[in-house]
Amino acid sequence: MLGGIVSTIFLLVALFVMFRIKSEQFDKLGYICCSLGIILLWVVPWGVFTILPIFLIISFASPAGREEWTTHKKRRSAILLATLLLLNISALYPVSQPSGPEQWGNPIATENVNAGFWPASEQYTWLHEGAAVSLLNIRTPHTMSAWSQDTSTITLGVIIGMHNERMRQSIEVMNSNIPGVSIDPNSFSLVEIKTEGSHKYNGDEYFVARFDVKRDGFDPTIAKVLIVGFPEFGGELSVLSITRPNSFTENDVFEEKIVLQYIDFRH
Repeated sequence: MLGGIVSTIFLLVALFVMFRIKSEQFDKLGYICCSLGIILLWVVPWGVFTILPIFLIISFASPAGREEWTTHKKRRSAILLATLLLLNISALYPVSQPSGPEQWGNPIATENVNAGFWPASEQYTWLHEGAAVSLLNIRTPHTMSAWSQDTSTITLGVIIGMHNERMRQSIEVMNSNIPGVSIDPNSFSLVEIKTEGSHKYNGDEYFVARFDVKRDGFDPTIAKVLIVGFPEFGGELSVLSITRPNSFTENDVFEEKIVLQYIDFRH
């Protein structure tokens, strides 16, 4: 949560400076609206993707709002773009180190060479009960809210192909540590499985996504991947992913045992 508080204070101060500097007429309404938008990042699901369109629609809905935009159009547009840029820069604030329950032992990989520098993230991987278990802590620049943080971030990850890159570490871990498993991490792809989108663990609902791992040019599924999101206020999301090769018989597609171990550890 500290990262979210620091980012919020930084953005509010930056907004005030941008609206004040070299300004003959202080755009009070614009400053209030932008500041309110930053604060609403803590409560509105999907964050920027919800707040920005609503604010723009409201701003242009009335004649007075359109007149305000005409008067301050250049300055507001520049400040809006600068704020979005600063919001993305704030996503470089370091995240906490992943940690797992005692049953998992020590992580066998603590670096992900496939991860980009933005947003800030840390991924640790364990080999546990025939599966590669990865825990990713990642900054969510579009929202500070825990509501729909997991849904929006994991969905965006699917759209931009982030999960393909992240899963390569799990494939490499299985290659190195599971006898009989040999998968070229650069020749696989993730195919999303249609599912309910959530699953109950210990009576609580968690957002989940499921994937088949496919090798290029081959139809059979090589492994299965389950992703479970654990949202937190402040702009940092924990994502648990469990990659299990098809050669290991496992009827529990929602990996109840491993996920519950992590949930108990978090509590």
